[in-house]
Amino acid sequence: MKVIIAGGGTGGHLFPAIAVGEEMVRERPATEVLYAGTSNGFEARWLPTRGYRFELFDVHGVRGHGPVERARAAIELARAVMLARALVKRFKPNLVVCAGGYASLPVGIGAALSRVPIVMLEQNVLPGLSNRLLMRFARRICLSFPDQMSYFPASRSEVTGNPVRYQPRTERTPMEGRPAQILVLGASTGARRLNFGVVEAFKIWGKGVIKLQIVHQTGEADADVVRDAYRNLSLPAEAIPFIDDVAAALVRADLVVARAGGGTVTDIALAARGAILVPYPFHRDQQQLHNARVIERVGGARIVMDDDRLGANLAREMKELLEDPRTLLAMGDRARAAVHPDAAERVARICFSAAGVEN
Repeated sequence: MKVIIAGGGTGGHLFPAIAVGEEMVRERPATEVLYAGTSNGFEARWLPTRGYRFELFDVHGVRGHGPVERARAAIELARAVMLARALVKRFKPNLVVCAGGYASLPVGIGAALSRVPIVMLEQNVLPGLSNRLLMRFARRICLSFPDQMSYFPASRSEVTGNPVRYQPRTERTPMEGRPAQILVLGASTGARRLNFGVVEAFKIWGKGVIKLQIVHQTGEADADVVRDAYRNLSLPAEAIPFIDDVAAALVRADLVVARAGGGTVTDIALAARGAILVPYPFHRDQQQLHNARVIERVGGARIVMDDDRLGANLAREMKELLEDPRTLLAMGDRARAAVHPDAAERVARICFSAAGVEN
């Protein structure tokens, strides 16, 4: 069997795509997987270092820009569709999986024009533009949360959970007698406002309240300045651009402070960690806020809005939770109950079925 898996732009779209591809190969080792992404996305830096087979397209978003940029993006999309259709004809896949992000749209259109079956993944509660356009062509649609069902045709949709690339681990150790472990996760490419909001929170908090150990994923642009800020505060912190082994980092954490992309929310919940979620504030549809509310409603997270009082509100919420370990543990258990640890297997099974291959 041959499959093209398209998705990227951010780790939130790329890593579920990789998880599905790896699971399909694990279950059927003869499966050939070709990943498709964008030349300016996170995948353009990540994929070449991992040995996967891939193709990259020059395509950008078409929303939120001026008329010149929108026209340029439309031309890029048309060119990418032609290249994607040529790729489909050349590779001859049995199936195309669209995992969201800019690369999904041209590859999905290329598959539809070539009458190749499509399986679609949606990580966020509110679907992105690419998936809203592609859903009419998808044979099956895999959703992360039950809240998404109202946006998609019920007859072709299933709540599978969001696929991850690792075996979820939930072991926890008591906080007594050791520093509290805080993990800060922005997006895969960084989250400047969150980075500086967290630093401001520690400035407000001051020293000597609770012993801390901090691991902070900063993105490339802010690593040095965040590292210097922690050094100036005399706080034991590891500020690194990107955490590749997120499962290990989550296992060590007592509390997570993070953006609320679909992948990040899923990772935290699978690890049974209580979290403070800070949704990205500038998306027109407020996708991350809707994701965060799924976990907040079950008592697995608290939401802090990214506004002028971000630092002060984070300081208050972090202090309150770290002083109440039992509440933190209960939050983690509730979050874990809201997600699916076997999502990759579920999606792989759907993919084999959509392609007409018995698993």
